[in-house]
Amino acid sequence: MTNEHLDWPVRSPTCAARRELAARFALPFAEDMQDWEWEVADAARFDELISVYCSANLNDDERFSLMEMLIQCAEDMELQSNYTAAWSTIEPLLLSRPDLHRSTVAYWACLRGTEPEAQFRVSKNMHKVWSVIST
Repeated sequence: MTNEHLDWPVRSPTCAARRELAARFALPFAEDMQDWEWEVADAARFDELISVYCSANLNDDERFSLMEMLIQCAEDMELQSNYTAAWSTIEPLLLSRPDLHRSTVAYWACLRGTEPEAQFRVSKNMHKVWSVIST
């Protein structure tokens, strides 16, 4: 994602954070995995991942990548009730660290005018978060 027409820097995952999270959660890792956070996200592990996000001593790069994994987990949840519960846990975390997660919110909200049918499941929720953190 480029930052044209946006007035804040776009944050990207780091290889070091990915390596650390891969080791912590026993996940596959290769440097050529472009969308690593989305590839390794497993909705069945949401509770484990959110617990680490909330309680572990993570640096900002690790926390950034872990949030991407959590959002992908929510995206992949089959039951609406599970999705709703996951979102209710994710949303306050995004709101509590807007500077860290601004790029994430912008991406998942599809701020660049993506057609509604091409948006993500979380896009409407992310629009609400964006309206709070962008003011």
